[in-house]
Amino acid sequence: MHPADIDKTNKLSESITPLMEDIKNYKITGVLGRGATSNVYLGVDKKTMQRVAIKKMRPECSIGIQHKMFAVEASLCGKLKHSNIVSLIEANNSDAENTYIVMEYVEGESLEKFSTPDNLLTVDTVLDIVRQVAEALNYALQMGVIHRDVKPANIILRVDGLVKLADFGCALLFDSDTTQIAGAGSLSYMSPEQISGVGLNHQTDIYSLGAVLYRLLTGHNTFNAADSYAAINQIINHPPVPVETRRVGLPKELVRIVNRALQKSLEDRYQDWKEFLSDLYAASGATRAENQVDEQAMFDLMSHCVFFKDFLTVEIWEVLRTSLPRTFSHNELLIVDGEHGFSFYILLKGSVVVTKKNRMLNLIQAGDCVGENACLYNGSPIRGATVAAQGEVIALEISKERLEAFSKDVCIRMDRAFLRSLNEKLSVSNARLLQLIGI
Repeated sequence: MHPADIDKTNKLSESITPLMEDIKNYKITGVLGRGATSNVYLGVDKKTMQRVAIKKMRPECSIGIQHKMFAVEASLCGKLKHSNIVSLIEANNSDAENTYIVMEYVEGESLEKFSTPDNLLTVDTVLDIVRQVAEALNYALQMGVIHRDVKPANIILRVDGLVKLADFGCALLFDSDTTQIAGAGSLSYMSPEQISGVGLNHQTDIYSLGAVLYRLLTGHNTFNAADSYAAINQIINHPPVPVETRRVGLPKELVRIVNRALQKSLEDRYQDWKEFLSDLYAASGATRAENQVDEQAMFDLMSHCVFFKDFLTVEIWEVLRTSLPRTFSHNELLIVDGEHGFSFYILLKGSVVVTKKNRMLNLIQAGDCVGENACLYNGSPIRGATVAAQGEVIALEISKERLEAFSKDVCIRMDRAFLRSLNEKLSVSNARLLQLIGI
């Protein structure tokens, strides 16, 4: 949950009284907002002292479609672990008087703030945001989830540029026995098939994200309509207002991406997220991975990598999608002595040699990591050695910023892997020292 689409906390505290009592291990410290069916509180985990957001349904609203939406979101607790998705930590849906969801607290702004013509973001920033949301939706699909309510209000932009997708209350779950909610979503971003009530697949989220992209680029919806009936007619039967007429000077490739994402025909729309993401990265001038390696191949390498031996499958996917896959040729430098460093590398294939003033310090094989000191200390660390590829090397590059964005479970496993790696390196160093002094 996020504070961006709600009124100021001090005003809300006056209207929601008395302040809610603590919930289990969470101390309530303030009020974040009041929705149509629930109140949202700021809390602190008494054990970890981390801040959380707690959405509690008001008892009088614990029946009907809103309760079903609450139940859908609650059922996803602990299942969607991705750096671009708001983490759901805990939920109780069995007691009408005490129905709540505890979730990650995200400080940032919802994209509603940047959805008007007078407050638009740069094209590059919009592309970066939409790419991150597309990665989150692609991951959700692999976990059997279609969001069905992708809109600016459900996307939070943190100050560091990381994007978080929220509110899965309208989600369609492939493996759920729960009756799915019909007609869910927000009209301005609904696909034609969603409005028509026909069967849905992942392409409905592609359309909705295309509508979000259109709105962030122009500050307008895809249609001009005086009321909901006119909007429905235009979404189903008429092409959107050309995006290039609402923001002059957009790159032709970006216009093409918007138009394809908003195609009414499923055959003409993007067929999958991989195709959509490929075009988004190309349009921004970025690459999804330098010397790109196939995502499934990367996952397979990670699954057999010692560094990730204690990671769950969903956690490996989280790391993969938050990292930059890299390939290096023989003698290519990963790290240069004396330079500032803000990322580290996990070796998946091949080996690297670590040198200092042309003297070899270590040879590190696949399954280990190098450069982690850059992420373990504050400030602007200076590299203490040079690291070069020995033969072909495949690695994951993870920045300090991205490391801090991992879910709590992934952070714990990363710490354990770092400690294991450090222990092994110290053992090697001790053995070499003893050899040098003749013991």
